Amino acid sequence: MNDAKLKIRELIIKLSDSGKSCRYISDVIGVGKSTVSFWVSRHKKTGSLLDLPRSGKPTKLKGSLLKVICKDLLHFTIRENKAGVSTKILVDKIEKKLGKKYTMRHARRLLRKMGFSLITPRSHHIKGNKIVRESFRNELKKNLKRSIWVIQ
Repeated sequence: MNDAKLKIRELIIKLSDSGKSCRYISDVIGVGKSTVSFWVSRHKKTGSLLDLPRSGKPTKLKGSLLKVICKDLLHFTIRENKAGVSTKILVDKIEKKLGKKYTMRHARRLLRKMGFSLITPRSHHIKGNKIVRESFRNELKKNLKRSIWVIQ
């Protein structure tokens, strides 16, 4: 666990034990009041400040396989002379590699994890007309059926 998180939690408990209110602690530390009250009650119940294990199915894409897919996506963009990668392309690549079907939402999470960022239309020129630019953006958003991602 992150040492900074643990230090903040310890400080919350220390201030709470000294009789300070949750609102005061949240103002001093700079975290939400609900966070303060959560950690105070968690510490009273369990006596621990550590995170509990999370539930959920572990991902099939471990670090090494994720790196292979990322390299494959980069080679695809160069080979096909594309500006970026769509989530659909990633879903197809994963399905070919693993034989499992991933959702578009999970593909977006994976692209973010691999270091890609979403391209949004930003056409701007000094001599450009603002009204024409806004209409271009709106039309592009309406007509673009897929999201485009690039590595940064």
